[in-house]
Amino acid sequence: MTKPTNVLEELAVTGVTVTKPSYSAAEDRDFGPAKIEHRTAGTALSKLGTYFMVFQEDFYSDPWQLQYEESIFVIKGQLRIREGDKVTVGDPGDLVVLPKGVIVEYGGDIGTEVVLSITPVNWRDEI
Repeated sequence: MTKPTNVLEELAVTGVTVTKPSYSAAEDRDFGPAKIEHRTAGTALSKLGTYFMVFQEDFYSDPWQLQYEESIFVIKGQLRIREGDKVTVGDPGDLVVLPKGVIVEYGGDIGTEVVLSITPVNWRDEI
């Protein structure tokens, strides 16, 4: 096997792709106190979903039992995850990890930005 001579050749060899998903505010969904956008929709990923979320209001979402594993990277602001009486705080640069089955409420300061990933993305089809 020959070594690729440029980035494009390497991408073709490894199957790695780079994409800049189109953005449409009309596709944003309300999620309690935040707006959420599915950034990997339309890609070849079948198990992993990645989302961008911005908190618009300072309150918690309704309780939610995760049917998937989730990780949340805090870009800006302060994320708060409430699990019963316990509140876990994520600051910029923190990675918050939520296991399948946990019951949580999502909250954050107005303007808080996070990137979250879940697997499996098609969890609704698997329950």
